[in-house]
Amino acid sequence: MPRKIVPIVLGEKYHVYNRGTDKRDIFLDKFDYLRFYNCLAYFNSQVPATNYRLAKSSYKDNKSKLVNIEAYSLLPNHFHLIIEPLVDGGVSEFMKRVCGGYTSYFNEKNERSGALLQGTFKRVHVSNDEQYMYLFAYVNENHFVHNFNIEREIYHSSSLHYQNIKRSKLIVDQNNSFPYSFEENKALAEQIYEVRKSFKALLE
Repeated sequence: MPRKIVPIVLGEKYHVYNRGTDKRDIFLDKFDYLRFYNCLAYFNSQVPATNYRLAKSSYKDNKSKLVNIEAYSLLPNHFHLIIEPLVDGGVSEFMKRVCGGYTSYFNEKNERSGALLQGTFKRVHVSNDEQYMYLFAYVNENHFVHNFNIEREIYHSSSLHYQNIKRSKLIVDQNNSFPYSFEENKALAEQIYEVRKSFKALLE
């Protein structure tokens, strides 16, 4: 049965995510994380940019974004975003630039060719405040959801931004005052991990 396509509407928020094809790792070192993080910044512009170098050169003068990024997490084999479109077609254009630009970089660096990510990005419409609060914790603390033991930096997760530990250039200013309890959200993420682990055990 084909996947139902979720329409993208201005003023709404979406959970956007994807992972490596065949569940492969898409970030192999800190430079890969930094590159994808910078792709999220540089390609978020209504000004056309055909490649990473051009997008980077116009970044400081960029006053018109395609999307608002409200949360993100980058883990070895996948990524999560919470974003809001600012123009019609903004999410699709943004993801096309980011994923295409990063795939080109990764393939050249690792002397490979072909698809890196598992098809078109996936998206879920955030329909109410309760769902948003859940997803906000899920995305920011996603490494706890998957029990990844990694030393987080600002290019791994927006959690550090909301904890006022480090500033992220990706997050729009209107969200800087968002009430964020790290301990509560960490506990929720760890609970999700335990539920998933128990469910997987039942299927084995």
